[in-house]
Amino acid sequence: MKRKNLVLFFILLMTAGLSQAQEASFWKRVDRFLTKPAVIDTLYVYQPKASFSLGLFSTGQKAGFDVNVDFNLKYDESTTLPCLSTYSLSENLCKKIGLEVGYGNVGFGYGLEVGHRSAQKKRSFGLNIVGKSWGLHFNYFNISNPFNSDIVIGEVGNPNYLEEHWTPEETALLSNLSVDGYYVFNNKRFAFPAAYKIGLTQRHTAGSWMITTRFMQGNLYNSPEAALNSFSLFNCFSTMQFSVGGGYSANLVLWHKDPIGPSDQGLRNVTINLTALPVITLANHLKTSFYIYDEENNYADEMESKVWCYPVPNYIGSAAASLTWNRFFFTAQFTYNRFFFRSRDAFNTTTFDLSQFDLLDVNFRGVFHDWTLKGLLVYRF
Repeated sequence: MKRKNLVLFFILLMTAGLSQAQEASFWKRVDRFLTKPAVIDTLYVYQPKASFSLGLFSTGQKAGFDVNVDFNLKYDESTTLPCLSTYSLSENLCKKIGLEVGYGNVGFGYGLEVGHRSAQKKRSFGLNIVGKSWGLHFNYFNISNPFNSDIVIGEVGNPNYLEEHWTPEETALLSNLSVDGYYVFNNKRFAFPAAYKIGLTQRHTAGSWMITTRFMQGNLYNSPEAALNSFSLFNCFSTMQFSVGGGYSANLVLWHKDPIGPSDQGLRNVTINLTALPVITLANHLKTSFYIYDEENNYADEMESKVWCYPVPNYIGSAAASLTWNRFFFTAQFTYNRFFFRSRDAFNTTTFDLSQFDLLDVNFRGVFHDWTLKGLLVYRF
């Protein structure tokens, strides 16, 4: 009996030891992931030892959507008038403050809007994985604000000239989802994140060619109630795009001094990053909708068209300036996106009958645009 108990004791002891060893092995793997040193040319790039960091940030953001529709209106058998219909929905300046916490190569941040709200309703979410060689950016926002529409029929001086503007009390909903990634070719001597986060420091000026891809889904939903109180050649829009491209990014090092001791005294680094990434939108699917009302102005039906638009050039750009002083790291960042979609067939006439409107030569041009300015102050423990 004593032998059995002794054997059982040793089995339990070995099981506990194995469990602790597995747990220790798991946390070692996690720590290696968080603190894994980058493969770099140390003459150009410096990676400080992994540590905890705490940051305070403030951002200003603004996003919007604009559409111009050129067409000709057949006024009578002998008169055709040029027309321009415009639509827009945007937000006021969105101001946020928040905190960021990090350890090693990983960080997390959360911000809250302050001051006057930028829109009647707004939701936004962003996830950025900024690496030395590659990175991913995931961004989503939706804005609910009044939908502005204008129409100009004819030319000034023409007896049939008409210019009208509508801003209904009802709101429309603008939403945008974008996922893009990049790859840096000269990733040993050029640290793309150096001016954006604390994990890497550029010692000497360097740059690199980059490639990028982007998927974007954008929608503007104008409710039948809101559309009824405005001029509505089109009521809802949706675009799905896939873009590829490339460009160049450079880190301009204005000042650098390697840390001498653990206290890292004094000004140690000043770096400016400039990045330009033009892209070509290869796949561009456009959906437009028009509401139909009955004699009592009640919503009755909806006409919808889906067309593939021709390729169009677009642009992604960013700039940043960073400064390292003792254990403090400060960066000011600016990002800009402008994505067009256009078509001379804003709808498929086989499914979208325009004969009742007597419209000719419809030319559809739209753009989603957004920019962000961010200031971030980080303390490294």
